[in-house]
Amino acid sequence: MLAAWALRNWKGLAAGGAVLVLLALAGLGFWRGMVAIERLQEQAATTARAERDAHWRAEISAANAQAERARADQAQAVAAIEVRAAGDTARLQTELNEMEKANAALAGGDRCGLERDRVRLLDGAKP
Repeated sequence: MLAAWALRNWKGLAAGGAVLVLLALAGLGFWRGMVAIERLQEQAATTARAERDAHWRAEISAANAQAERARADQAQAVAAIEVRAAGDTARLQTELNEMEKANAALAGGDRCGLERDRVRLLDGAKP
């Protein structure tokens, strides 16, 4: 009975089957198109990430180089200050030794208080 009905309506069944096959092919094409679009989006996102990473790596390396230059400049400034401080210390020590010798050479070194000659020694010891 079903076979008889199919033989009588074969043109409609063939047209319906053709429509179903075309819809299946269209769905398959749409699906493949969406996969291709998704792949292209992923590639574009990967490329954009790589470009931003490269940009920020360059920015970070430039900032690191600038910080390293600043550290080197500070180290040079510290070295110059230390040399100057060592020179000042040596000069002041020499002046102190000379003043102690001059004080010891004054008469009455065992007395207490400041006499006129000792005050004159102190007036000459300005840094």
